[in-house]
Amino acid sequence: MTEPTIRDNIRALAAAQKSKAGAPLYSRIVNRPVGRVLAAIAHRAHLTPDQVTLLSAACTLAGIALLAAAPLAPAATAGTSLLLMLGYALDSADGQLARLRHGGSKAGEWLDHVADAVKLSTLHGAVAIGLFRSGRLADPALLLLPLAYGAVQNVHFFTYILTYQLRYHGGTPLARDESRPGLLKSVLSVPTDYGLLCLVLALRFAPAPFLWVYGLMLAGHAAYLLAALPKWYLEMRRL
Repeated sequence: MTEPTIRDNIRALAAAQKSKAGAPLYSRIVNRPVGRVLAAIAHRAHLTPDQVTLLSAACTLAGIALLAAAPLAPAATAGTSLLLMLGYALDSADGQLARLRHGGSKAGEWLDHVADAVKLSTLHGAVAIGLFRSGRLADPALLLLPLAYGAVQNVHFFTYILTYQLRYHGGTPLARDESRPGLLKSVLSVPTDYGLLCLVLALRFAPAPFLWVYGLMLAGHAAYLLAALPKWYLEMRRL
């Protein structure tokens, strides 16, 4: 039997996606389509989902190391952001590759979540280290921003994963027709968008404007989380 082409794989994946309803805009418009192409290429190259997860983790951890160690020069900050975005796209690709291979494994899901936990537990600490090493902060108290951001993002991620697993009993909903509220939720969740955060991190070569944008994203993310937690709790009570 003829092996499916990359184009065949992309078409197959387009028909077997997680629902985009409410997904942040970067994930919806950029990350999932790019991840779909990477998954199709990985399938053609006979890679396993776990191998793609490890490749994603390698790109992301390299980017995090550069957040802490690289100079705050435009080329360095842009390169770091691109590396983080590639890691994020591969993070989407591993799940899509698993669906293309007709299902993943509990071990693969565990590995994916562990990689996410490591990423979110170290990313903002690396931002703080990089800013401190630069010596370009007007006030050392500004280092509290990345520390607060790390706490908010971790609480959001782990409570969302718990809610998602309880809601679908470990399953994954496939694509379905979306209504306007799905797109509206995508817009409202912009401050929580990890892909957008990766883009914002490219501004670190100019610490003052970067911290303004970064701080606004933190405030929006915290507000979104505060609104979501009681909603999720009430949803769990109804299950």
